[in-house]
Amino acid sequence: MKPKVSKQKQITGLLYGLVAGLTFAVLAWGIDGIQLARAHGAFSWVKFVPGLLICVICSGLVGWLVAKFENSLLGVVLWFALMIVYSQLIIWLPIRVAPFLIKLFNGALGNYLQYPYYSELNQNLWFGFAVFAIIAIINGLIENILIDQALFSAGSAAVIIPLLVCALSFGLAGSIGDSLLNKNLREPIQIVDELIQFAQDNYEKEVPSDVAKAMHLGALNPVMQYVPLDRKLVLSNYDQYLGQVEVLVDFEGKWIKCVTIYNQVTNCRPAFEIPSIRLTSIKKFVEVMTPGESPNYQ
Repeated sequence: MKPKVSKQKQITGLLYGLVAGLTFAVLAWGIDGIQLARAHGAFSWVKFVPGLLICVICSGLVGWLVAKFENSLLGVVLWFALMIVYSQLIIWLPIRVAPFLIKLFNGALGNYLQYPYYSELNQNLWFGFAVFAIIAIINGLIENILIDQALFSAGSAAVIIPLLVCALSFGLAGSIGDSLLNKNLREPIQIVDELIQFAQDNYEKEVPSDVAKAMHLGALNPVMQYVPLDRKLVLSNYDQYLGQVEVLVDFEGKWIKCVTIYNQVTNCRPAFEIPSIRLTSIKKFVEVMTPGESPNYQ
């Protein structure tokens, strides 16, 4: 093969891989970050940014290597290996990376967030990986075929076809990845934010009892004085089946914890109060508490 054609194939393969990583990251963590930001989520970007960097770099390399060596078997092996990395990121980013990055920007909050890892989470992961494996095998087999057809086609825009096929397949993988874990951890935050927003909109107003009951407004009674304040929400804890999820809400330094059970808010209560959580660690706060006082960490 002529060096010029080989170089064009490698460049197209690189673009193929970059599109794969970009679409997967956007669908797996980007949409999640946008929805969390809309729900007043704190540090809503901590999964998307590292996920995007890892996915784009790794998939770009794979796409380039497959095009360079023009070997379908190698393509299947490399894309399959990449999908193993992607599937691990689905759990690794929200449970390990997110609290680590939050701790870098907010030490006190980061120390408080210790997300558990449950073996039950792997059950969802296996379903996702099965779909990922199918997508990997298909992309490994067709990448060079699509690139060849695009480069030797008479149409100047033919290169868009392999990139579009790649974007659709990895976009599907990213959407499935989001549904495996992120969605289960995001929806409770959205539910709590909607409840707080309803309480804020109706603060000191008479709310019909049936509406209040339907909205579970009574869950906010112990912390209703904080509702008018600006807020930021973050995942606090969860059980192994993701049925019970706890959400931490920062009302300008006044912290409450809301418990949700299958996306129904059951109760909210004070967690701890820190005038400036960015400057004051939880440990220091406990040390300066006056005798007889203790923060509620329940």
